Amino acid sequence: MNTNKTLSPLVLILLLAGCGGGSTPDTVATTEDTATTTSVEPPKTDIKPENIVVTINGRVIDKKTFNNYVKQRNAGNKDKSSTSQARLLDEFINYELAIQDAERLKLDEKPEVKLELETHRKNTLASAAFQNYVVENPLTEEQMRKDYEARMSELTLTEYNLRHILLTNADDATTVMAALKDGGDFFALVKKFSTGPSASDGGLLGWQSEFDLLPEFRVPVEKLKKGQYATSPIKTRFGWHILYLDDKRINPPPKYEEVKDRVKQVLQRSQIEKYLLQLRSTAKVSVPDTTATSAPSAAQRGINIDSYGNN
Repeated sequence: MNTNKTLSPLVLILLLAGCGGGSTPDTVATTEDTATTTSVEPPKTDIKPENIVVTINGRVIDKKTFNNYVKQRNAGNKDKSSTSQARLLDEFINYELAIQDAERLKLDEKPEVKLELETHRKNTLASAAFQNYVVENPLTEEQMRKDYEARMSELTLTEYNLRHILLTNADDATTVMAALKDGGDFFALVKKFSTGPSASDGGLLGWQSEFDLLPEFRVPVEKLKKGQYATSPIKTRFGWHILYLDDKRINPPPKYEEVKDRVKQVLQRSQIEKYLLQLRSTAKVSVPDTTATSAPSAAQRGINIDSYGNN
């Protein structure tokens, strides 16, 4: 086992959750149960009594600290109501006791722990810088609507409900196409000649957006009107197709109000990218030749913003 690998504090919390010194899940361990020393006089603190959640070995924990712990603990947890406040407090007591013991053992002075603490500090600062830039440069409703409208064409999709007759070779495709042009019934020819699994369902392929279509289908389909078939067989890796347009519809994009939050997220990401480019434009950066074989491209420069979430 790699003893140098550290456990996430929140993972550790869950390990400690069942170690309440005999307390049940909904019973909070008291200070007297968990403290290694007792204090005759209450600890000195500037925290108002009504804001004190728990005192552990003389260390006073206020609501703000405890609520921040709960927020971090519940990050990514969809069912936040499954854990009672009593259980959360019991977990927190275990968490704080472990921290206090680490401090007693001076584990925070170990090089690898120092490095980990410094990394968390830097991540928090970088995240704060991003958040500050976004707050100081708020997006306007006009900016968001403009971006939404610019993407409308990308979000508006044409969908086709297609049928086909699938043949295994060019000769059969030519024969069936000739029969169609002589007035043959498409559905009868599907049943008689198609080799595809959809033959029993009238050759139905179902609704497909323009992006879902086989590349060979895209140009011929655009020329068809409802109830028409392509006048030339189309060859794909599956065989030869005689394509028929059963129906056609326009799938409109979602309304602005439905995607407003997503539009804001996308634009804020762009804001942060610009912010980083501004910082780089005035920064003095020197990379030793021994650690880099070539200069990074424009696409490679910058910081992975995703790495600064929930630190």
